[in-house]
Order: sequence, then structure tokens, then C-alpha cells
Amino acid sequence: MHTDMEKLLSKTGSARYWIVAIIFIAAKLLLHFLTNTKYELLRDEMLFFNMGEHLSAGYATVPPVTGFIAFLSHKIFGFSVFGIRFFPAVLGAASIYLMALLVREIGGGIFALTIAAASYLFAPGFLLTGTLFTPNSFEEFIWILATLFIIKLVKTNKPVLWLPVGVLTGLGFLNKYSMLFLAAGIIPALFFSTYRRLLASRYFLMAILACLIIMVPNLIWQYGHGWPVIIHMSELRSGQLDLLGFLYFPTSLFSYCQGSIFISITGLVFLIFGKEEKQYRFIGLSSLIVFLLLLCLKGKGYYGLVIMPVLFAAGGYALEKYFRGPLLYVRNGLVAISLIMSLIALPSGLPVLSYSGYDKYVSMTRNFIFHPLLEWDNGTRHNFSQAYADMTGWNELAGIVAKAYNSLTDEEKTRCTIFGEKSYGYAGAVYFYGKRYGLPEAVTFHESYVFWAPDSIPDGPLIYIYRDRNDMDEIFSEVSEIGSVDNIYFREKGLKVFLCRSPREDVRKIYKDLAAEEKKRYSR
Repeated sequence: MHTDMEKLLSKTGSARYWIVAIIFIAAKLLLHFLTNTKYELLRDEMLFFNMGEHLSAGYATVPPVTGFIAFLSHKIFGFSVFGIRFFPAVLGAASIYLMALLVREIGGGIFALTIAAASYLFAPGFLLTGTLFTPNSFEEFIWILATLFIIKLVKTNKPVLWLPVGVLTGLGFLNKYSMLFLAAGIIPALFFSTYRRLLASRYFLMAILACLIIMVPNLIWQYGHGWPVIIHMSELRSGQLDLLGFLYFPTSLFSYCQGSIFISITGLVFLIFGKEEKQYRFIGLSSLIVFLLLLCLKGKGYYGLVIMPVLFAAGGYALEKYFRGPLLYVRNGLVAISLIMSLIALPSGLPVLSYSGYDKYVSMTRNFIFHPLLEWDNGTRHNFSQAYADMTGWNELAGIVAKAYNSLTDEEKTRCTIFGEKSYGYAGAVYFYGKRYGLPEAVTFHESYVFWAPDSIPDGPLIYIYRDRNDMDEIFSEVSEIGSVDNIYFREKGLKVFLCRSPREDVRKIYKDLAAEEKKRYSR
């Protein structure tokens, strides 16, 4: 009778646990499904979505998985903002499910799950990754899943579990190159632990081989195109990362996590110094190694988000198990402060306000909330999130380009070229928002668009998109400004569209030479 009662209570507790998990999963989906069409697409999202029409083993800045997901989105939803942002929301919800498994695996109950899931659900950084179609949501999912397998590997002493870890690391690499930070953290952490023997297993070597096999197609593509990832990292460092101060990474990471950072710190301290759960110490050391690597490399704050879900799970477990008695007040106060901070900062991660409303919100709260993305990539500080400033103005730009295009005769339209100077965002806007206007795709040599640009263009009018006339007056005798994007919240307010006719020089030759020069950068 006693045994049967224990089984019944165990089943009841398990059912309640998963009911709580389902509530958080549903909340994650609802938060994004109800808000993800409020703002326009980010320039990166338009680029990534366009990759779906150019499936490849690699792109200028990301591996192939993003293009494959974009292909699925295109086939299922067509040109839909909701459809493009559907998969990030689903992956975010799936990450909460994995966190529930992780909390359960380390021995946590309903309270631990609630703290971990709430920390993830309301942190602005994870609201952004769950909204935007970028490689980040898939990276979070893969990272948590791989960590879950590694914990099972250590607990059960079954080296065969290295195999799924190797496969997941390979797949994660095909999504985002920073997946290698997982290996950079886990391997030394295990080596300096009592579990180093697991690294001597033949399954570990087999996992490395499986990972490399999965990586091979992209590595071959990189080799054949002159290693674009190295070119990108060099440009990223010189154009952005070198402009950031040494403390930018930790302060930016804090802004992305807000109050949830206290839960993650609790989890990190517990993992490293906890006496009863020494078997998980390697996870804490691994997270610390990744953090220090990103700090030394002057990474952006959101690079560090991948280590947070595991720390949220550990923090929730520690608060549930050890903060009892007199420490109960400390626990409740910590949880309350964490939740209040994240909720106040919620509009910085979720598009719930109008642009004017968000502007007023930042002005009212910036003295006591460290908002994410107010410091832009060029090192300047603003009163507006860079992400949000990059999620407006594109539809207006496409409308101005359409105005220029529709002013042409039918014969001129067949020979017209739309050219975006030095920005994949311009080409992406014409591709996505220009679809409703019947615009042809724009050409640019920026980012992955350089691979898709034609080697030559027809002899006809040129619609030129840039902040000024540049050297168009030298090339064409007739240059008309059609309009400019005057949205005050647009990151590139004042961006102009010009219609260029009557060339003074051989435009086709100028373009052909320029295209050859730009494409040569990505060839052996």
C-alpha cells in the first residue's frame, strides 16, 4: 500500500510538473505569435529569408542551415512576416521544453522549473531571439540539447552518448560557427575534472569524426570561396568589435538578461562551488570558460546568451533546494527583483509598443534600466534600440523604389537595374517588400548578395539607392531624386532613391569590372 501511494504521488507530481512546463511553452508561443508582425523585418531577416531561394553549402557570414529553414518558411508561408518569424518562436518554445527536461535531470521540481522558465521567458535577449529570424534561436536549442546529452553521459557513465553530442555539434556548426565554443568550454572543463576518462573513450573520437563529417560540406564551400568566414570576422572586428570597450560584453549581456542575470549567477555559483552536486561542476566551469573567451574576444552581448538557459536551470534548482528557512526571504526577494526588472524591460525585447511609445518608454526608464542595443554597432549611443531602428522604413523604401520603377516605360523596365550601394538591407527590402509592387530583385555586392549578383547588367536606366548621389552625376547626365525615407525612427533616416538615365560612360563595363573585382574576393 505504501509503495502504491508513493507511485501515485510521484505520478501526480510529474503531471503537475509537465502542466507547468506546458503553460510556459504556450506562453512563449503566444507572446511571439501575438506580437511578431507589429514591426517590419530586420535587415538581417530579409537577407536570411532571401537565402531560401539560393540554397547553398554556405553563405558569406553564416553556414547553410539558415538558408534551409528560410526555404521551408518560403514554401509553407510564402512572403509572410508571421511565417518568417514562426520558426524562431517554435524553437524558443522547444528550448523551454528542453529546459524542463534539464531541470528534471538535475533533480529540480516545479519551483525550479518555474524560476528557470520565467527567467528565459521574460529576459529581453531571449524575447528578441524568439522574435527575429536569425541563427540564434536554433543555436540556443542545439546548445541546450547537447548539454542535456553531456549531463546524461556523465551521470550514466555511458560514453556512447558522445555520438549524439558529436552529431549535434556538427549540426550546430552548420547553423552558426560559434557552436564551437561549446566544445571549447566542455572539453577543458571535463579534462580538469574527475570525468576526464570519458575523453579517452573511442566514442569521443567517433563523435569528433561524426562532427567533422557533418561539417565537411561547409568547409569545402569555404575553401572554394576563399574562406568568407575569415573575411567576415576580419571586417566585423575592424568595423564593430574593435570599437567596443572591454566591459561592453558583460554589460551588454546584463542588458539582454536584466533580472534573470541574478538567477544565472546563482546557478553558476552553485555549479562551481556546490558540494552535493559535484558531478555538475564541469558545466559551471564550461560556462565560465565560454564567458571568459567571449570577454577576451570582445564579443557582443548576445553571443553569451547561449550559456544562460543551463545556468537558469541550475539557478532554479539551487534556489529550490538550498534557500530554505531564513534564506527563504532571500530567495523570494531575489526572485521578485529578478521578475520585476525583466518585466519592466520587456518592451526592449518584445515589440509591444508603437515606435513613439517605445521612444517615450526608453526616455522614462533609461535612468534605472540598462536597455539593450542603445549602443549601436558604430559605438555611438542613442535613445532607441538599434534592432528596432532596423525594423522600420523598409516598406517605405520599397514604395519609393516602386515609384521610380513605375515611372519607366514598359521597354525601359525590361532593361532597368535596381542597385543598392553598400548594404544588403536595401536589396533585402526590394526583395521582400518590393514583391507587392512587382519589383525585380535589386543588385548589391554586399554580404551574400555578391554571390547572387549577375556578372553583367542590361543597358538601361539605373535605380540607385544610397544616402547621397555618390558619383552618379559623373556617370549619368540625368540623375533625379525620386524620394527619401524620412521616418525619424529609421536607422538610415534620409536614405534616398535616384533614377539615373542617359549615361556619360559605359555603365555596363563599369558594372562588369566592379562585379568581377568584388567576386574575386570570394574565389581561390
